[in-house]
Amino acid sequence: MTTPVLMSGSETNATMAFVMPANLKSNQVPKPNDSGLLVKEIAAGQFAVFRFRGGRNTQNEQAALLKLKDWMKLQQLNQQSPPIYGYFNPPWIPGFFRHNEVMIRVQPQ
Repeated sequence: MTTPVLMSGSETNATMAFVMPANLKSNQVPKPNDSGLLVKEIAAGQFAVFRFRGGRNTQNEQAALLKLKDWMKLQQLNQQSPPIYGYFNPPWIPGFFRHNEVMIRVQPQ
């Protein structure tokens, strides 16, 4: 598995994505065995990112998102996408050691 694992959407309509090496083009990525899985490239862009610790739960995600949005407001950055959460550690790592990020695509300055 690659890191980070990217999560977006809601609890009832969540999306999970895996980051592939930059030198690997989308047509070189192994084809999924499940027709419900897609391989797609996400366009490069500018993102505001906030790093946070803890397990994957709504409380941690919402607190981090609020801090990121407050900072974006101070910087006068315009949100261009819903938030994406990046998780870097396996589930057996204690929460206080976990490295997570919330990121939002912003309008280029």
